[in-house]
Amino acid sequence: MRHYETLFIVNPDSSEEELKGVATKIKGVVSGMNGIVTSYDEQGKKKLAYSVKKQNKGYYVLMDYVGSADIVSEIERNMRLDDRVLKYLTVKLADQVDPESIEPEKSEPPEETESVETPEEEAQPPEAEESAEEES
Repeated sequence: MRHYETLFIVNPDSSEEELKGVATKIKGVVSGMNGIVTSYDEQGKKKLAYSVKKQNKGYYVLMDYVGSADIVSEIERNMRLDDRVLKYLTVKLADQVDPESIEPEKSEPPEETESVETPEEEAQPPEAEESAEEES
């Protein structure tokens, strides 16, 4: 199985129900072809760099999934037929991926690291302290 990432832009005039309809349709294509959606991130409305289908804004959605190469062509075919989708772009992230190894990566929260500050006196090496005492 391969790991893919698809970014697509939906018409900003679409209602909340239409956005959910597009999401359900695309996720259904992936799951119908034995793929796994690892993440689905709705990034919201953003201004486009140039007008697309007479629209200056778009609703951005980023979806990661794992599956065969046939899934990409089917997803892109469905997006071409759907008038609500303005643009799309699919990128292959990895050739051979184990689906079980991908899913936990996306669901785990990032680890927080603690930074401990040491006072300046403790930071000096013992040799520097001895030479400072000898000079006094």
